[in-house]
Amino acid sequence: MDPAGSAADELFGEIAIRLFFCTRRDLDRGLKAQHEAREAGSDPRIGEVLKALGILNTDQVEAVLKAQEVFDVQNVETLYGRIAIRNRFIRPVDLEDAVKVQHRTGRRLRVGEILVKRGHLTWEQHESILRAQERLLRQMEKSKGPDVDSLPLPDEAPTAGSGGAGAEPPIK
Repeated sequence: MDPAGSAADELFGEIAIRLFFCTRRDLDRGLKAQHEAREAGSDPRIGEVLKALGILNTDQVEAVLKAQEVFDVQNVETLYGRIAIRNRFIRPVDLEDAVKVQHRTGRRLRVGEILVKRGHLTWEQHESILRAQERLLRQMEKSKGPDVDSLPLPDEAPTAGSGGAGAEPPIK
C-alpha cells in the first residue's frame, strides 16, 4: 500500500480484501489513483476512488465502512490467526513466526500464505479459515462487533494433513 495513505484507508483496504470485494492489485490501483487525485488538489476517500474505478459498488463500500466502525487495525490483523489458533490448526508460536516473516517481507505475503508455505496449515485449512473470517466479519458488521472469541467457529473446517496442532477437530 501507499506509505502516504492514511490508517483509515489502509484499514478500509484490508477489510475490502478480506471480504473478497477486491484484490490487493485492485487496492493498489485505487491507492495510486487516490494519490494522483490528492496531487491534483482533491482529497477523495479510498472507498470513493474504488467505486469510481468500478472496483467496488455502493453496497460494498457501505459494508466495508460499517465493518470499519467495528474493527481496529489490531483486530483485522489478528482475526485470521485467532481463528486458526481457536481451531487448533496452529500454535501461537507459529502465528508469531508468520507475523514476523510478514513484517520482514513488507507485508507482501499474507499470514495464511506464510503458514501454508511453512507447512503449518494445509491449503484446505487456509481456505476454511478464510471462509470463517468472512462470515465473522459479516456477522460482526451486522451486530456491531461482538468479540470474536464469543462467536461460533466453522464446523466444516478440515483437520487432516497439517503439521503441528492441526490434527484435532475444530472447537464448537
